[in-house]
Amino acid sequence: MIDFNASDPRLLDGIDAVVVTLRDQIGLDADTIILVGAACRDILHSALGHELQLRGTEDTDIGIALNDWQIYDLIDHTFTKSGHTGVRYLVDGFPVDIMPFGGIEEPEGIVTPHSRGEEMVVFGFDDVYARAGHLTLPSGNTIRIPSPAGYAALKFRAWIDRSRYGQDKDGKDLAAAVYWYLESASVTERLWGTTEGNELLEEVGWDIELGAARVLGFDIRAQLSPPNLEDLIFRWNQLDLAPLGRALQLAPGANWPRNPERRLALISEVTTGWSSD
Repeated sequence: MIDFNASDPRLLDGIDAVVVTLRDQIGLDADTIILVGAACRDILHSALGHELQLRGTEDTDIGIALNDWQIYDLIDHTFTKSGHTGVRYLVDGFPVDIMPFGGIEEPEGIVTPHSRGEEMVVFGFDDVYARAGHLTLPSGNTIRIPSPAGYAALKFRAWIDRSRYGQDKDGKDLAAAVYWYLESASVTERLWGTTEGNELLEEVGWDIELGAARVLGFDIRAQLSPPNLEDLIFRWNQLDLAPLGRALQLAPGANWPRNPERRLALISEVTTGWSSD
């Protein structure tokens, strides 16, 4: 269990202002909100006790669980659009990507907001939302936040979708998610302190980093419904992973391999874990 009280409280100020504004102006239930993207990553990173600097961004990304389009149409009529994505709005002065999911989804995790006019992928949002933790904001509102494995599941799909267009920013976020498992005392205990963990370590030649990466794969598997897991595995197996090896980077000073082949070995263990029965 992650103690979000241990995270830097300054990380909560922006998202709190956004949630209060959405609640007050359109009556959005805070519990329908799940924090994703960089703000989610930074809060998880801080709550896990890490001070290593990550890739910076000023955007806030949230998903909202919907049964119909009424609330989203209200958002579109109430807030000023920003940028060119069709789902970014200025909320209390903050640029916020607001991604609808849930009952309004089409097959394969597709939604088509009227404001955007074209499809967008919200793969796994419903699964991750159902298994998410609760983050209490300074205002007292409580929203959902993915577990580290839930965040990683969404980022693996983001890499699949965006890398085909030459975008590699998700590689740094995937590196952060794997890094959390490599540095986790609780993951180490799962490996050394259980029979199953010892069997896994023996299988990977007692390489604790490879073992930790495999555990992340197990946990991603637990985050996704069988159809979504099957879809993720199928899409992942179609990729050329060479660009990912180069993109999996963290800031200097991190306990993180410089060799792209070693980075891909870690990713291979993640995918072995999520493919295990």
